[in-house]
Amino acid sequence: MSIQLKSECTTNEPKKKYDIKLEDETERKFRMLSVLSYFIVLVIIGIPIWWYTTRVYRAPLPIDKINSLELKPQQSREFGIPLSLDYDILISFVHPDPESLRIKANATVIDFNLQNFLEKISLVADFTVKSQWLYLTELGAVPRKIIDRYVLLENQLPHIITPLETKLWSHISPRPSINLVVYFPHCQTPLYIFKSSNEMSTTNAFVSPRWGGIYILNPDKQSCESGHFEADPKEIVSIFQQMLLELFKIPDTSERTLKDFVLSRIEDMLESSKRTLQSLAQLLSEISSIVISDKVANKINVALKSVRRTEELLNRNNLEEALTYAKIAFKKSEEAFAHPSLLALLYFPDDQKYAIYIPLFLPVMIPVIISLVHLRRKKGSKSKTE
Repeated sequence: MSIQLKSECTTNEPKKKYDIKLEDETERKFRMLSVLSYFIVLVIIGIPIWWYTTRVYRAPLPIDKINSLELKPQQSREFGIPLSLDYDILISFVHPDPESLRIKANATVIDFNLQNFLEKISLVADFTVKSQWLYLTELGAVPRKIIDRYVLLENQLPHIITPLETKLWSHISPRPSINLVVYFPHCQTPLYIFKSSNEMSTTNAFVSPRWGGIYILNPDKQSCESGHFEADPKEIVSIFQQMLLELFKIPDTSERTLKDFVLSRIEDMLESSKRTLQSLAQLLSEISSIVISDKVANKINVALKSVRRTEELLNRNNLEEALTYAKIAFKKSEEAFAHPSLLALLYFPDDQKYAIYIPLFLPVMIPVIISLVHLRRKKGSKSKTE
């Protein structure tokens, strides 16, 4: 009996080992398939989808054509009115003592006479004329009394602009503003502007290159005694015209001078458009996280074509059409450079994207990778034992 039991045990032992071996093989295959499925879902499918959904849309741009634009060497130039296609001309009448003296200045007549002058230079830009009155506003500079006159020296004139600037609304306009100010001094203290050569200014006015000009108009003695002063609109317009000619650096209003002025503005707009396009191309090339929408790409393409067209027309001496395309190039290049969509993801570069998403993917990927390595080693050791 004992011999028969022993033989039964020996015959069942290999079968049990074989069954355990099959179970281990099935479990190993299941683990491998499970790990591979995680790997496929996370690495082969998940990472490409993540990369595609988090990538920045960038419309194609003619970067090479933009970089091939020829620029003139920059030269130091005097400050002047900023280059623009639209300007606001703000006429301000400043009256510090309305109780003692009533002043009448017909703004409608001034506007009408000023428009005749602006029409001559309106080819290069559009002008919007507005006016305002400021009361109880003093000048920032203290005049000096020389003999029987109160004098403002030339080095005091910049200090006049600062207090006036806080009272003007020109800084809220989206367009460059040209300030034309008429200041009516107190009757007791008429003001006169003296140049650095100790000569009295013939116009009693001065110009600040990027700001505008101030005209000091002293009421006459008879008006001060009667308490009523009526300013001459033609005299004011004449001073304003001189200021605008000086601000735009135009010697006179002759046909030849205005033609040279138009040519100069075309060249300025053309050069500004080229520099803006190249600066934008360099920015977009260096920062890959900036979105380039189709609108921005279209503006850049139109600006580039207009630049090329303007150069062709200038070579043919066709100033009228060249001015039209120069305006388009300048406008589109500025709109593209200042487009709000360029700043949408400017502060979310790739390194920050990795810093956010790696802590999400890495903890999940580590066990999967370790399991793959472990299964591979186990399979290799098993093949060696066999």
